[in-house]
Amino acid sequence: MRVRFWGTRGSIATPGPGRNYFGGNTSCVELTTANGDLLIFDCGTGAHRLAAELMAQGKRAISASILLGHTHWDHIQGFPFFSPAFVKGNSVAIYGPEGSRGSLHDVLAGQMEFTYFPIVRPSRSAAI
Repeated sequence: MRVRFWGTRGSIATPGPGRNYFGGNTSCVELTTANGDLLIFDCGTGAHRLAAELMAQGKRAISASILLGHTHWDHIQGFPFFSPAFVKGNSVAIYGPEGSRGSLHDVLAGQMEFTYFPIVRPSRSAAI
């Protein structure tokens, strides 16, 4: 088993030289089992760097499970930048509680509406 911390900060990302040792991204932890299963705990801003690393490995298909502790912004704000979830052929399952005002799907999709998020992605309800 291998564990890697991609983000350990709370409410706001705090990048910069003073954070190089512990990192400045919000919560995102990668756990790879001995079988090669990929579990991602929370999807804060650290998910962007994790996604880049996974995509750079050049694997044919990425299969991952994202486990969200709750839907506060610092635990989900990296999801729109987790590119493996939007690549055809990859499989990303997302587990977590409903948000306070809607389903998990609605919470994740809502943060990616054009009002809040300027990148238009093709509709892919299976990804969320």
